[in-house]
Amino acid sequence: MVHKIVRYSVLLFILVPLLTWFASRGADMVALARWNTEDSAIVILEKVLGREDDVESGAEGNWETERVHIQITYRNGAFAGTTEEIEILQLADSRLELVPGREYLFLVDTFDDGTHQYSISDRYRIPAVAGFITMACAALAVLAGTSGVKALCGLFLSLFLLLGWFVPMLAEGYTPVPFAILAIAGVSLLTIVFVVPKRALWPIPFIGAVGGAIGASVTGWIMVGLWQLTGLENDSAVLLFSVAPHLELRGLLLAAVMVGGIGAVLDVAVSVTSSMAELYSYDPSIPLRRLWRAGINVGSDVLGSMINTLILAYLGSSLPFVVLISMEGPDLVALLNDPHIAQEILRSVAGTVGLLLTIPVTAGAGVWWIARSHIPDEKRHNEELAD
Repeated sequence: MVHKIVRYSVLLFILVPLLTWFASRGADMVALARWNTEDSAIVILEKVLGREDDVESGAEGNWETERVHIQITYRNGAFAGTTEEIEILQLADSRLELVPGREYLFLVDTFDDGTHQYSISDRYRIPAVAGFITMACAALAVLAGTSGVKALCGLFLSLFLLLGWFVPMLAEGYTPVPFAILAIAGVSLLTIVFVVPKRALWPIPFIGAVGGAIGASVTGWIMVGLWQLTGLENDSAVLLFSVAPHLELRGLLLAAVMVGGIGAVLDVAVSVTSSMAELYSYDPSIPLRRLWRAGINVGSDVLGSMINTLILAYLGSSLPFVVLISMEGPDLVALLNDPHIAQEILRSVAGTVGLLLTIPVTAGAGVWWIARSHIPDEKRHNEELAD
């Protein structure tokens, strides 16, 4: 016991911080080497030399700006390693605090007449982001062992599938919902392969997860039609439509609902499958009706926390908008008719229906699969002892 505590302590408090530091430095080196944008650079802010109001700003309702004199050191590009004093233009009420010693993204805007305008656009946070991601992954691998490593492999492959195939297909203008179903099937399969240890059980949670996702998509499609939602209910969708008007935004809304709920749907499907498999492993002679009932009961118990997870995740993602509504004095009738609120309700209701359908679909698939691949009791008992 003491040996295990020492080993975990060494891994958590020595190896994980070292991996975090190496990942942070490595990400920084890669970013500096691959940063090839001519009109931007990564810089270190050495000093803030002074500020003065831009007298030409603020007229005719324009944003008020100020001119800030700073000293910077370039970290990449043609001027890497050199220090320069320069004047940048910044909004007077900008939330971007200029702190000496920190690293920022430096932009150069070139106009038609050849003049330049300099600005600091954002903080440089790539090393910190890479470091914290590595820390979380390493801690999961240390604490969860092989199961944690398998979960990470499933997660990375799922992200690769979504970002490397699903998103580019949507960007090219393909119909979102059918490709969302295919993507969900792929993510479900990858997750199940890495998370569920018994290969014979893989079809059960797969059928349950895909069935729940299809149920959520049908529910969302009906709600979008009846509620007359356009998919233009938030700023990012409006911006996307202005850039790519050929995209089907209603379909994107439904695809977002389906992909956003797949994690909770998989949790329910895997939990129901595991419980039914354990019962059947303990008593292979258990009646199929009793096995069905057990799957439904376990799914119902898991459902409460999963619905909370789903709805609270949607609430958290739109929390600034909810706070804004509360400050304005909410009106129930106006809230229910607001397109932003309607979109969040759509996500919650469709996701909940998907979870509800996942339980009976998984339980039914489990009963069917176990009955289909039924092994005589004595032979099965011997195989279980051998495993």
